[in-house]
Amino acid sequence: MLIERVYHEGIREPLRWMALAVFQPVRFRTAYKATGMRQRVGMQARLIAYLFLLSLLLVMLVRAVPLPAHLLVWSNEARELRFSPWLVSAIGVAFGLTVGLLFGAIWDVSFGIVLSLTAGVVFGLPGVYALLHTDALGAWLIPVFGLAAGFALSLSFGLPWGLAFGVIVGMASAVGIAGPDLVADLVIGLGFGLALNVPGGIIARLAISLLIGLILGVIGGLTAGLAGGLASGFAAGVGSILGLSRGFSSLLYNAK
Repeated sequence: MLIERVYHEGIREPLRWMALAVFQPVRFRTAYKATGMRQRVGMQARLIAYLFLLSLLLVMLVRAVPLPAHLLVWSNEARELRFSPWLVSAIGVAFGLTVGLLFGAIWDVSFGIVLSLTAGVVFGLPGVYALLHTDALGAWLIPVFGLAAGFALSLSFGLPWGLAFGVIVGMASAVGIAGPDLVADLVIGLGFGLALNVPGGIIARLAISLLIGLILGVIGGLTAGLAGGLASGFAAGVGSILGLSRGFSSLLYNAK
């Protein structure tokens, strides 16, 4: 009985929470509604190890794939690090999870799960993110633009979503991730598309995806030039379309 209880509460239930939060958030909120911060923190505490391992696994899979050059913001400077690039990636994942779990503790567990996976992968992918910088004119305005865009979006999509978008995109652009790193742009679009879950038809989803792609495209253009901006906007737009489509499907499923 003890082993069965440990398996249910320590493995099966947390993994079920993660699956429902990503693919069926409405059902998750109905079945596992946490009314107080203590409950939200307790639920997320049981998820930390699994969120970390899953985010790190996704990072490892992306880094193992032979992607074209300049698709990611890795460089030869990784060899000059005192620490292993994998250790730096693990630190990035932990940082991303902290940001996501903080939002989850304040607002909503399913929201925090999706944000944790998104931020964990985004900050874990570039093993050399701490060394990155941009020499673009007015570079300090780039993270400010990300934050301002998030606050503006909060007027339409709610304060939690807009604030999280601004904070994560702003920090990612400040260290040179958002924009130059096309995989990170794709993950940002996908994650925030999943976290949004707004009802609407194909036109509404395309409009939201275009808006997210435009914001990341501007950041990419400021850091990597016109071609980089177009690529960043396209990657973020495609990711958000995929995320919004999954969220829209979950809304239809729960409406039946």
